[in-house]
Amino acid sequence: MAEIPTQPDAAALAAVLSPKSAWNAGQVLEFLAATRVPLRLSTLDAAGYPHITSLWSLYADGHFLCCTQRSALACQHLRHNPRVGFEIAVCAPPYRGLSGQGEASVLDEDATAVLEQLADRYLEGRDRRLRQWLLSRVQTEVILRITPRRVTSWDFQRRMSAAG
Repeated sequence: MAEIPTQPDAAALAAVLSPKSAWNAGQVLEFLAATRVPLRLSTLDAAGYPHITSLWSLYADGHFLCCTQRSALACQHLRHNPRVGFEIAVCAPPYRGLSGQGEASVLDEDATAVLEQLADRYLEGRDRRLRQWLLSRVQTEVILRITPRRVTSWDFQRRMSAAG
């Protein structure tokens, strides 16, 4: 089993954070720790068209980690082109979030530890049957490791509250 990163890396994030970002690296890490929305991953198919996949994620050691089935379209795309776009954003006003670009790797290794962390993070102790079902499929799960090359954030909280 692979060693699973567990600590956010503010220095790695700061190195790829746009100077036009609404938040500094610490604020991005706070948002990531507090937010439980899926990461929207954009991969490119063989014809060069984007394909969007929503995945549970965690940020640690300078990478976003997700799990998906080995046969998923995202994995097929990444094996041919590792370049990705991604977004983690709330879907209700006031809108805020982050987006970026980077490269992703498909790690075909034991995904149990990452999948358990993701289930703990997103299910927060609820829905034990879903957790059991997800873990029952771990033999066919892979880890997607996204290495950000550019990240920016936006936050419309002040603008949207002033309009009301």
